[in-house]
Amino acid sequence: MHRTKSIFTFNLNSITPHLPFIIFAVIYILGVLLGNLLVGRFELLTSYCSNFLTDFISVREEFNFYSALKSSVSAVFPMYIILFLCGTSVVGCVASPLALLCEGFGYGCLSGYLCFTYKLEGIMFNALLLIPSALVAAFGMIMLAKESFAFSYLLSGICIKANKPVNVYSNFKLYCFHSLITLIAALIAVIFDLGMSALFISFFNF
Repeated sequence: MHRTKSIFTFNLNSITPHLPFIIFAVIYILGVLLGNLLVGRFELLTSYCSNFLTDFISVREEFNFYSALKSSVSAVFPMYIILFLCGTSVVGCVASPLALLCEGFGYGCLSGYLCFTYKLEGIMFNALLLIPSALVAAFGMIMLAKESFAFSYLLSGICIKANKPVNVYSNFKLYCFHSLITLIAALIAVIFDLGMSALFISFFNF
């Protein structure tokens, strides 16, 4: 008799195409974990998180739409711009993973500060007001970091003449197109931020 293969059998080949995304996701998660672990040990990090949280709440409590929108956009879009610029340079192979690590570290610090300082209320604030937006924004950043690394690697190969000549302009257009697609995640993250803030910010009094 022939054994029937289980549909749950692990197949390494099935995850290979997604391996770059998985690696960059792990980098982001590592940054989050480091931020959670270190925020209570350094006064500078604690002070930064306290100031950020104060500004975050003050802007959204009044809920002047344009002020809240400006605050939300300025919290999300700069990292997308940094990651895109990393891809246009040969140093992007190193810079894009580091930028993603720093982004995860920043969120981890804020998350850890909330949980450490405000306990259950901080956990609820994190779950309702930060995580929905952060998850969507992180997904887009991880996708963009993957594209940034790949295009930077292509440029590096050309510079050291290790690869055959390629149509850089065509690849750059594709890189720009993929980068623009990731901005959809940034826009959704901003919408989540504004929506969840409007619904739940009044329930918290830090």
